[in-house]
Amino acid sequence: MHYQSFTKLIALAGAVAVLTACSADVSAEDATGRTVDTSLGEIVVPDEIRSVVVIDGRRDLDIALSFGLPVVGMPVESEAPPEIPGPLTAPTRDLLSRGVAELFPRNSIDIEAVAAADPDLIIARDEVVEEIYDQLSAVAPVLPVGSTDSGVSWQDDVTRVGAALGREDTAATLLGEYSDRVDALRQRLAGPLGDTTVLSIATGDGGGISINRERITSLVLEDVGARFGQAWQSARPEAEFAAENIPVAADSDVLLAAITSSDDLRALESNRLWADLPAVRDGRVVRTDKFTNDGGPITAQWSLDLVEQMYGSAGQHLHYSASRWGGLASAAGASSSVTSLAALRRGSSAGNDAMRVRTGCEDGPVTRYF
Repeated sequence: MHYQSFTKLIALAGAVAVLTACSADVSAEDATGRTVDTSLGEIVVPDEIRSVVVIDGRRDLDIALSFGLPVVGMPVESEAPPEIPGPLTAPTRDLLSRGVAELFPRNSIDIEAVAAADPDLIIARDEVVEEIYDQLSAVAPVLPVGSTDSGVSWQDDVTRVGAALGREDTAATLLGEYSDRVDALRQRLAGPLGDTTVLSIATGDGGGISINRERITSLVLEDVGARFGQAWQSARPEAEFAAENIPVAADSDVLLAAITSSDDLRALESNRLWADLPAVRDGRVVRTDKFTNDGGPITAQWSLDLVEQMYGSAGQHLHYSASRWGGLASAAGASSSVTSLAALRRGSSAGNDAMRVRTGCEDGPVTRYF
């Protein structure tokens, strides 16, 4: 499948969304929309949705695209823009090419810019907009989604958004496609899954690494039945290891490494302990970045692509050459243009700490090893 097919699908899905919403049963008291209870309060979702603004640009954007909603405004990632292709790279590029506005830097919500976009519906991460919910609600109904930080799975959000839109069938399809692919991979990769020790890590402070069970990449590996290295047991849900403790990953045959920037990669490669890890030495590192930490169906499907890279499309490990910047296998595979329709539509990628200055939200328990 090619990205052009995805573009056509989004247009078609958007049309279906309008038709489905318009045909929904509504009460006499609520003739213009569907009343929905959300985590932030009761809203009325319009029957006809012609314009949607997303606030966080991760799970909210992922889910909006998965349902084919007409996105007209989104934030721009200003602090750490992606350096390698991620699950939302191609869809975002397509939105921009069609004139969709980047309304504000992701860390600084501009309510006036949101109002100028004139949305019928706003979709936003709940923690991010809780303090400004009333102001945003004065612009348009706010449909909140959760995050891995708040303990809300992307599957739960897909179900809730589907119900709010009156598109339960679409939600079931999105969830079913993910589940079916997981089942297929468990069968096809049964041998390597049982024989291979893996670990999903991210770069940490000072050249260290962290493990978080709640990132989508970790959850996807759990879903397919991956066998994890011993350091996995330390994450409840997160564990951080200083640079001198990187050898905790030495028992892993393959690493899925979220390395967001070239600086992060250089910090790792300057550490001889990292270079001596068997997975690094043997070129068995599949690289992604923080934009796969959280998301929705698109990101989940993208993460399954990463799993296939880790174990190999024929039940064999893929061998990657671990060299300087760009040498590690990227999230898009040997060719960074691997953006299948399945990976895009069904799928943040979320660096969940980007909004904390504004919201004050915190992670769950973190164990630090220094």
